[in-house]
Amino acid sequence: MSHVRTLRRAIVRRLPSAPPPAATAPATGPLETDRATYLAAATLTDRLAATTAPPRPLARAELRVSSQNGEDGVLAEILRRLGPSPEPSFVEFGVETGTEGVCVFLADVLGWRGAFLEAEPALHALLTRKYALRPEVRTHRATVTPENVEALFAELEVPAEPDVLAIDIDGADYWVWRALGAYRPRVVVIEYNAGLGAERPLTVPADVAGWAGTDYFGASLPALERLGAAKGYRLVHTELAGVNAFFVRDDLAGAFPEPVLRRGPNILLRGVWHVPDTSGRPYLVDPPT
Repeated sequence: MSHVRTLRRAIVRRLPSAPPPAATAPATGPLETDRATYLAAATLTDRLAATTAPPRPLARAELRVSSQNGEDGVLAEILRRLGPSPEPSFVEFGVETGTEGVCVFLADVLGWRGAFLEAEPALHALLTRKYALRPEVRTHRATVTPENVEALFAELEVPAEPDVLAIDIDGADYWVWRALGAYRPRVVVIEYNAGLGAERPLTVPADVAGWAGTDYFGASLPALERLGAAKGYRLVHTELAGVNAFFVRDDLAGAFPEPVLRRGPNILLRGVWHVPDTSGRPYLVDPPT
């Protein structure tokens, strides 16, 4: 999601500034945004504990603590429906500094064990510092590829059935998920390219050289749905910003009977998308599953 973060920062810089306050508040206590984060964390913790509550529609469950959009709330509702795991664990690629990510709430608030992978050395250094006192949270610097993903999982001692896998590498996401044959997470959260529409299975080639700041990246939702079906997963939600798709393993998907809305480009909930790619690079149509 680094490309989404980049776009969001650019948009925020262009937004009109608020008028200066009449007086400067004393620099004590957290900022209002920090207070909202604490409140959201408490709300999600309460939701997870409400084991007898009726299912909350996933779109209405969206809530942000440390995720980029409403992924925290969606994931909490999915996990609540699935029920507790004896040894909950996660794996996430492309988490940058660990300030924002799909699994950060699981690590920071719920105390789960798991692994964060980040390729950029400077970002990985900050990520490692954040979790220096948390030996159950592994941080690893690596560029995740289809060729090395299972070896990395073995090195990090990822269990065969982690609870949550989050894939966000701004490129060959489709191919990395496809390459995972020995691991069967309960839930997969994967970025999709909403700009490719909801009709054709499309993806960038497996050897794509990273993200160039344009709308050329990742895979269409139909491509990921088809891959998920071949691997034994069902699409259960796409979040409101049109960035991430949520898949649940078929043997657990009975808890998600509601229809799934396919969402188009809607970064910042403003209908924003990336600049068009002018390089002429093609997408692969009907990629192998």
